[in-house]
Amino acid sequence: MTTKSALKRATSNAEPCSSTPLIEVNKLRKALSIMAVSSLIAFSTAHPCLAEVKEVPESELTMTKDLSFDIHKTLYYLRYLHYSPKNLNDDYSSKIFDGYLKILDPNKLYFNKSDIKGFEKYRDKIDDFLMQRDAEIAFDIFKVFRKRLEQRTKTIKEFIESDFNFGVDEELNIDRDSYVWKSESEINNEWRKRIKNDTLQQLMAETPIDEVRANLLSRYNRQRDVIFQLKGEEVFEWFMNSYTSEYGPHTTYMSHVTAENFNISMSLSLQGIGAALNTDEDYTVVNRIIKGGPAEKSGAIKAQDKIVAVGQDGEDMVNVIGWRLNDVVQMIRGNKGTKVKLDVVSGDAAPGTPPSRIELVRDIIQLEDQAAKLSYVDIPEGKRTAKYAVISIPSFYSNARQVGLGGGKYVATTHDVAKLIKEAQAEGIDGLALDLRGNGGGYLNEAVSLTGLFIDQGPVVQIVGSRPNQRSVEKDLDSNIAYDGPLVVMIDRYSASASEIFAGAMQDYGRALIVGERSFGKGTVQRPEPLRGGDRKSTIKFTNAQFFRISGSSTQHKGVIPDLKLNSGQEDPEFGERAYDNALPWTQTQAADYKPSTLPSDLVASLTAKHLNRSERSPAFEFLRRNSERVFANKEIKSISLNLSTRKAERDTREARALKELNDYRRALGLETVTSETRKDNPLPGEEEHWNNVYHEEAARILHDYRKYNASLVTKRTEK
Repeated sequence: MTTKSALKRATSNAEPCSSTPLIEVNKLRKALSIMAVSSLIAFSTAHPCLAEVKEVPESELTMTKDLSFDIHKTLYYLRYLHYSPKNLNDDYSSKIFDGYLKILDPNKLYFNKSDIKGFEKYRDKIDDFLMQRDAEIAFDIFKVFRKRLEQRTKTIKEFIESDFNFGVDEELNIDRDSYVWKSESEINNEWRKRIKNDTLQQLMAETPIDEVRANLLSRYNRQRDVIFQLKGEEVFEWFMNSYTSEYGPHTTYMSHVTAENFNISMSLSLQGIGAALNTDEDYTVVNRIIKGGPAEKSGAIKAQDKIVAVGQDGEDMVNVIGWRLNDVVQMIRGNKGTKVKLDVVSGDAAPGTPPSRIELVRDIIQLEDQAAKLSYVDIPEGKRTAKYAVISIPSFYSNARQVGLGGGKYVATTHDVAKLIKEAQAEGIDGLALDLRGNGGGYLNEAVSLTGLFIDQGPVVQIVGSRPNQRSVEKDLDSNIAYDGPLVVMIDRYSASASEIFAGAMQDYGRALIVGERSFGKGTVQRPEPLRGGDRKSTIKFTNAQFFRISGSSTQHKGVIPDLKLNSGQEDPEFGERAYDNALPWTQTQAADYKPSTLPSDLVASLTAKHLNRSERSPAFEFLRRNSERVFANKEIKSISLNLSTRKAERDTREARALKELNDYRRALGLETVTSETRKDNPLPGEEEHWNNVYHEEAARILHDYRKYNASLVTKRTEK
C-alpha cells in the first residue's frame, strides 16, 4: 500500500475507535470511574496550584434549569439512540438508589442503618423524579452524607491521636462483598480498626509515629474538604452516573469539566508521565502505561499499581488516598522537564504492603514515540541462522487530519508497518510476529487497513447500530498483500477494541496464529453528544453500536481467544469487559460475505505441544507462572492482621519468597543473586525490555516451529 493511498483512506475515515479501556478493575466506585474515562494524565500544560477552595454552602446544592435540561436530554438519548435501551421503571429506580449510595459510601462507613431506613421511601420513586426532570433527591441524600462525614472525621481524628496496642490479635475485614450497613457503635469500631491499620502500615515503613499521625490527619482532613467543596453539578454528575451505569460501563454523563478533560485526552500530543489512571475504591490506580512516556521508560511503574502519594520536586509528599481522580491528575500534571515523585504500591502486592517511591521527569509524548517498532530474533538452524521479525504496535494511530491541514510528517499504523515489513523482508526474514500486547485500540480504519496488508481483499469488521437494519461492513479494498509468509499475532488481556478487530479478522481468515491470552473484550462503540451549549457544555457518552467479527461472533465480553495460549500463568476471570457490572453480553449476528478459513488443527496442536514442552523447562516462564500464582493468592486474602509482629512476619515471608523466585531466575541466567536492597540497582538483562524480549523470543520459536511444519508438508507432498 502506498503512502498516498494510505493517506487518502486515513483522511476519509479517521474517527477514533472509541476503544481504550480506561476502567479495567472490578467493583469500581462508579462515580469516580466516570471521571477516569477523561483522565489520561499524559497531557497537560502547567501544573496548577492546589489553591484552597471555599466550602460550598448547602443552599447551592440544589437543582437548576440547566441540570433539569440535562436530565431531559440524557433520557432522550438513552431511550432512543442507545444500543440497548432500558425501561425506566421501579426496578430501575431501585438500582439507581443502590448505585448512588454505593458511589457515596462504598464501604458502608458513613451512613448508618437509620439513615438507610429513612432513604428507603425513595427506592421506587427515582424513576418518577427523573421523568419530571428532577434530581433533588440526590442533593437531599448528599447533604446527609456531608453531615455524617463531618461526624466521622471528628471520630477519626480521635482515633489517630490514640495509642494503639499492636500486640492484640485482631483483624480488619477487607472483603467488600461482605460489608453491610451498621449501627453507630459498629461503625465506630470499624473506623478504629481502619485507623489502626493505616497507622500500622506506615509504622511498617519505619515512619515516625508523629509523622504518621500528621499524614493521617492530612489525609482525612483532605477527604472531608474534597466532599465539602463539591459543587452542585459535580454531585449531580455522580447521581446521573448511578443512572447511566446501569446501561453499561461505557455510558457516562460528564459535567463540563469532565467533558473538557475527555476531549483533551483524545489529543495526539500528550504531556506528563504517560499513564492512564482510574479509581478503585479509595485508590488511584494505573490503568495503562503509554508507550514512549516517562512511566514506560522508567520501568518502575506498571498497570494495576496504586498511587498513594504525590510530591513535587523539592516539596513534601501529599497522601492522595481517598482523593477525587481529577484532583490527583492535577497534582501529577506538569511542564516538560519538571519532576514528580510518586509513592506506589505494586498491583501484585498483598494487602497492607508499604509503598515504594519513584521519581519521574515529565515529558511530551508525541505520536511518533508511540509508533510501531521493528526488532529481530535470531534462532540457530543447523549451519544457518533463521531470522524472525517482530513489529510492536502499541496503538492504532494516525495524524492524517493534521497532515491534511498542512502540517507535520504523516505517521499512521498501516503506513508505518508497511515500511517496516519492507525493511524486514530486505533482511531476508523467515517469519513475522505482530505484537499487540497492551494495545488498547485507536482508529478503526487503521485496524481495517492493517488487515489489508495480509489478505487479498474483503470484509474486516461488521458494525451493528441501535436502529433496525443499521449495519455496515468495513472492508479492505486493496488487493495488494505486503506479506504472505508465516504470521503470529500476539495479544494479551490489555489488547482491546481495534486490536481485537484486527486479531479477530486474522483468525477468521486463518491468516495468522493468534498467540497469548484472552483479550480485553471491548466490542462496543460509543458516541458523545453535548447536552447543552454555551461555555459550560455537559455531555452524554453512550453506546450506540457493537462490533462483530466477519464470522458473526462478537468480540464483546468474550474477547478474542488465542489459538495458542501462552503457558505464563492463570487467566484472571475478573479482568476486562467481563468484570464490569452491566456490560453487554457476548452475542452473534450473521456472518459477512467472505471465505472463512482456519489454521489446520494438527498444526495448532503441534505448535501448542512444542510451546508447552519448551515453557515447562523455561526459567522465564516458570518465573511468570509463580508470579501469577502469587497474585491470585493475594486476591484470596479477605482480612489482614492488626498485630504488628504478625503483619511484619507475613510481609517478610512474602518478600523472601518473591526474592527467592527472582534469584532462582537470575541464577538460571547466570547472574549474581541480589538482596532486597540491591535488586533495584541490578536489573535483568535488557532492563525494561527484558520481558518483551522473553515474549518475542518465544513468538520467534513458535514461528520457527510453524515454518518447519510447513516445510515438512512440502517434503511429504514431494515424496508422494
